[in-house]
Amino acid sequence: MDIRERMMNSMILLKNGCVHNGRGQVSTTDLLIDGGKIVKIGEHLEAAGADVIDAAGMHVFPGFIDPLSDWGILGPGREIRGNANDNDERSDVFTPQLDVKYAFNGRGITRQQIYAFGITAVGVAPSNNNVFGGQMAAFEVHGVNPMKMLIREKVGMKASVTEAVKEAYGSRNLAPMTKMGIFAMLKEKLAAAKDYHPEEEKVERDEKLAALKQVVDKQMPLFVSCNTPTEIRSVLRTVADYDLDLVFCGGFGVDGSLRELAEKRCGLIVANPANGFNKYTRNTDYAGIAQLAKQGATVAFSAADNGFGGREDLLWSALEMQKAIHDSETVLTMLTYNAAKLLGIEQLTGSLEEGKRADLVLWSANPITSYKGAVEMTIANGEILYRKGDAMKCFL
Repeated sequence: MDIRERMMNSMILLKNGCVHNGRGQVSTTDLLIDGGKIVKIGEHLEAAGADVIDAAGMHVFPGFIDPLSDWGILGPGREIRGNANDNDERSDVFTPQLDVKYAFNGRGITRQQIYAFGITAVGVAPSNNNVFGGQMAAFEVHGVNPMKMLIREKVGMKASVTEAVKEAYGSRNLAPMTKMGIFAMLKEKLAAAKDYHPEEEKVERDEKLAALKQVVDKQMPLFVSCNTPTEIRSVLRTVADYDLDLVFCGGFGVDGSLRELAEKRCGLIVANPANGFNKYTRNTDYAGIAQLAKQGATVAFSAADNGFGGREDLLWSALEMQKAIHDSETVLTMLTYNAAKLLGIEQLTGSLEEGKRADLVLWSANPITSYKGAVEMTIANGEILYRKGDAMKCFL
């Protein structure tokens, strides 16, 4: 048994922390971790042999989750082969059969140390450059072997209707070169997947259509990157004949008038507004997005809209929402439980509940309401990954 397994199998007892469960409940209580899971939450807990941590005066949060990212792919060159872009396959605009887990570098994300900024899980996705780019996965943020770090594979199918597709292919005089071409392909490929029935006699196996059929059959949600409300509405119109689980990525320009997102119970991942590489970020309407959330849309945040962002950018995205709605527990839910829900891992993580993974962070103050909030300790899957004062690396 290696040292990490021993740590995961040891008991940790947090005492007297202000526990925010990620689903709107806050209480001063104790929390017992054993075997990598939360086994008991309650007052006056005792556990023989447990490592006791006095959390009095601290805020205990679920670990943040970045649901749409390049973590473990873009970053420190010594670990990730100089920004290898292994999630960016540009030989074909239609690649739903590709799986991002083969692009992920465990040592790379470990070196990025995002756990020191409160993040304990990430959704990793293919880039925005293909109409259908491939399958997403959810990972832990510390380790070596990507397959052991998988929390869940095939959490979503990544698609894009942004101008990134035109730039990637039109610049080489390849289709699609226009928005007309992008949406024609979106419609055409969904129809082909719907009509694909490999169980029938004489139907040749098609790996691309087999992968996309999982979306049509509601076995996998469709994550679509959009830069404008017009693009979102165009996607909704294009897929109107299908009963799909939709998650829109970007959130730029979305306001309360885009009621279709709430009516159809869509997900919305709002990107960091400070991202200087995307000209659309300045148009984000957080108050309007909050109204859609109240009406039924599932809202979460990302650091950089499936691109390269800083380790603190996820929290900065959330703080923009806090400035608009002044409801820190709702914002925390968006940072944690909602992100887990969009990735289909909410039964495993995303909130502090008995039986779930022990993915949690001790903060000196509530970081959503106070700039004095700093990470004191990060625990993921029952393992202490970070204590305040540990050496930090600059990976940029």
